Amino acid sequence: MRPTPPDTPPKLERYVTYRLNTLSKLNDLASHSLYLHHGGLTLSESRALASIGSFPQITVNQLAFEANLDKGQASRAAQSLVDKGLVIKTHNLVDARSVILALAPKGKPVWRKLMALMEQRNQTLMRCLSADEQTQLIGMLGRMLAQAKAEHAGHSDTGAP
Repeated sequence: MRPTPPDTPPKLERYVTYRLNTLSKLNDLASHSLYLHHGGLTLSESRALASIGSFPQITVNQLAFEANLDKGQASRAAQSLVDKGLVIKTHNLVDARSVILALAPKGKPVWRKLMALMEQRNQTLMRCLSADEQTQLIGMLGRMLAQAKAEHAGHSDTGAP
């Protein structure tokens, strides 16, 4: 990306973070409709279920991070999934203040169906790219994610936000 000349005001659209956030919002809108129509779950419930099935023995705090939800949303989504019989909540033996979430037997087929819907959404979103471009994008996003995680871990050690 070329630097902005000093006299030119920056345009929001040129920032990667803006584009990622906009792409995420538009994807959320499409995903919400897909998951609600085909799976009967809200976007928060879908994200929570996908994460609980992908990260067995997950706490609500971990769920919030993995599902990109705030702690309140993660807690409400998890409880809704427990109420629907899709998730089991047990006491955390390591930390009595938290609970462990795992898929219930009834939740496993729903999770598999949800993951198929996510794959469908992923393919729809990426169909404008060639196979080589898709591979490159996944690689670049992987490197950016690793860098962001490393930066986050560095900030966590120092107590910075």
